[in-house]
Amino acid sequence: MRHTGTLYLSKTAPQASMARCGAFQLQVLLLDRLGPHHTEPWRVTWTGVGALRFWLENASALQAGAALVVELERAQIHTLNCRPPRSEVHARMLHCALVPPRSK
Repeated sequence: MRHTGTLYLSKTAPQASMARCGAFQLQVLLLDRLGPHHTEPWRVTWTGVGALRFWLENASALQAGAALVVELERAQIHTLNCRPPRSEVHARMLHCALVPPRSK
């Protein structure tokens, strides 16, 4: 199943690294704002040339609260081993676009 929508970058900085296969990999923690006091964390991994291109063009603009329009697949809920237990959705990113900030 594929998921599309607007998610927001969390305070956790994106992590750029190399995957085991040698391809560029970008991992970001995004938040789905479900209501005024309810957010759902999504830990998203993007691997390949598209991820590298996006990183090189937008790394400086990836600040907490930035809006991203994403297309995701393979979403699965993971419960973290901590007290109290927390859950986050893990998914693979297919496409991402940075929403330009609003002008004041």
